[in-house]
Amino acid sequence: MANRLVDRTRELQRLRQVAAAPPALVVLRGRRRVGKSYLLRSALSGPRVLSFQAEQQPLPLQLTAFARECSRLIPGSPPLAFANWSDGFSFLDGQAKAGGPLICILDEFQYLAANDGSLESTIQLWWDRWDHNETPVVLVLSGSALSFMAGLLGGQAPTHGRSVYRPLLLPLSYRDIAAFAPKDASAIELIERFAVLGGTPQYQRWGGPGPLRGVIEEVILSPDAPLHRDPEHLIREEDGIREPGPYFGTLQAIADGYTTPTEIARRIGAKSAQLSTTYLQRLEELGYVTKMTPLEPGGKGASRAYWKISDPYFRFWFRYVLPNSSRLARGRIKEVAAEINSNLPTFTGPILEDICRDWVGSVSPLGASAHEIGSWWSRKSNIEIDVVALDKESYTLLGACKWWRGPVGENVLDDLLDARAALGAKANSAELALFSKAGFNDKVTTRAQREGVHLITVDDLFK
Repeated sequence: MANRLVDRTRELQRLRQVAAAPPALVVLRGRRRVGKSYLLRSALSGPRVLSFQAEQQPLPLQLTAFARECSRLIPGSPPLAFANWSDGFSFLDGQAKAGGPLICILDEFQYLAANDGSLESTIQLWWDRWDHNETPVVLVLSGSALSFMAGLLGGQAPTHGRSVYRPLLLPLSYRDIAAFAPKDASAIELIERFAVLGGTPQYQRWGGPGPLRGVIEEVILSPDAPLHRDPEHLIREEDGIREPGPYFGTLQAIADGYTTPTEIARRIGAKSAQLSTTYLQRLEELGYVTKMTPLEPGGKGASRAYWKISDPYFRFWFRYVLPNSSRLARGRIKEVAAEINSNLPTFTGPILEDICRDWVGSVSPLGASAHEIGSWWSRKSNIEIDVVALDKESYTLLGACKWWRGPVGENVLDDLLDARAALGAKANSAELALFSKAGFNDKVTTRAQREGVHLITVDDLFK
């Protein structure tokens, strides 16, 4: 299991740079389990760092807990007590002036603001003072209520324009999760692990370094395991979700293959307008679902859009765990695990497509000149292209991904050529690429060399 910070080098360095040049205000956003607190602990430590983890409790208890944390700066002195947040910031002000640079982290800040509507204005008042007087205070506001935290940066917020660093912490990529997997894991095993656990660092840590089959049984399917009901807990705890039922229903419908707003609304018994403006919009803000649109110049494919669960573990949980909750509660864990293992290749295929798009967009030279990376499908959905790279007016790359047991042959290349023809003149110059789990047969290899087609194995995706 990884016991170090994984793939947060840029954020780590930037936080340390900011901390070395006070005064500074930082707003850190990221959904739950993504590693915000771990990042802050790794980047900012020492006797002059106050790290306050807020809880959902009454304001007086929050102030008491904050005063207790502040007391660490004056060991041996009588206990501190703050009547309000301004008293607390006044204490920080005095300590910074008397003792030098001071860092204060208010983690899960949304819980504090929910109990005190004037807190943001209080922060504005004190921050403007610190900024004007060059008082060496670094104040970090961190939170998982994404829409609320984004609101702190908006034009109407008291804190607007005052933060010097405002990162949005995202899940890890498929390449980064190798740090949590067995050291000898193959590329295939890493992709399967990512397909199940995704890029949420806490999920990867809970999964541990053991084989995936054991992780599924022991860490996910077992009713007392840490991952067994975590998606349910997260949705129930999200800011602004008072009735979680429709959100569960929306995710379950998508996992079952109902992917358009009309289909999903009919499935859960909701109005299409409410589904789009409330449930889908909120789930998209949280990073759990995404709207897929066929990539075409000028965005002309919008009418063919559909929704999918973007977080791999949520996709896995709503596909296999929630529908089998009664069986799992009766102890039929091994039976459910056997069904999952037999279906895992089918489940992993779409994740490979996501991974290939990620590789083209962020790693490979094939995507260096592309403005957008996505996929494409025809109006009748009889032609699909898994990987599409697009510049302003034309396609630069078309790719097909196959998570097959056997090697890819000429038929896949022929289908891709037909798809390029269907796109017309704007795809005439597009390069072609085939991605394969099990490599390529001799015929397609020879032909690819002759025709300049890129052949990419899953091992190549990790180089």
